[in-house]
Amino acid sequence: MSAKIPFTKMSGAGNDFIVLDDDAWESLPVGRAAWVRAVCRRGLSVGADGVLVVSSSGAGRVGVAFFNPDGGEAFCGNGSRCAARYALARGIAPQPEMTLQTAAGDVPAVVSGNRVHLTLPPPEDLGAIALEAGLESFHGRWVRAGVPHVVISVDGLSGYPLERVGPALRRHPKLGDEGANVDLIERDAEGRIHVRTWERGVENETLACGTGAVAAAMAARLAGGAEELVIVPRSGSLLTVALPGDPGKPRAARLSGDARFVFEGTLDAEATMDPS
Repeated sequence: MSAKIPFTKMSGAGNDFIVLDDDAWESLPVGRAAWVRAVCRRGLSVGADGVLVVSSSGAGRVGVAFFNPDGGEAFCGNGSRCAARYALARGIAPQPEMTLQTAAGDVPAVVSGNRVHLTLPPPEDLGAIALEAGLESFHGRWVRAGVPHVVISVDGLSGYPLERVGPALRRHPKLGDEGANVDLIERDAEGRIHVRTWERGVENETLACGTGAVAAAMAARLAGGAEELVIVPRSGSLLTVALPGDPGKPRAARLSGDARFVFEGTLDAEATMDPS
């Protein structure tokens, strides 16, 4: 690859993304999954929790493709919020209200300054689940919020060894071939839900996870929590999740939080070189 690729770095509540417009994406050579894996490597390249490709679909509709650092395509809540703000700033969407076309279907979005509000399909409660990791047993809630999550309440969240139990729980046989993201949660005295997430596709802890925030809110709602909850991810950048309607079958999920521009640049060919 000889041409320099223009990109934008964005952060959504602590999730960081490499954002490309459709022209930049189409200019890439074949083997795009390998390209995504290369540019998401921290230390050797830009580094990110994933790559977003944003395109115009006409009439206030915006195409959003999200790729995990392993190169696989998925849905990302915080990434979708970043995509909406990018689309408005770049004129891809003419108005702050738009519809995002995502891997989870059509998602209405509203941009208000540096905050973006999404209306997502309602999460699905897949029931209580018991899992083992090593000699430990965990009891949690299995929730599909665009992608699958297992939500587990723990004590002492900030110091909990997520890096020890996350990989085993994420690939537990009970979760099927696709596995699930793992969200550890703890409620504070103010009723806020603190969350730490081990993300599949990233295969590490991330500073935030939009779908994880929705899954955590669903689990908290089923345990008697309020219809609207403040979610505190590892980054400390607050998210708000509203789940109107029946706790077990909400009508929708409204996810709100910051989506910020970090920097713009051009990617040199050396950013995707094999480290060997």
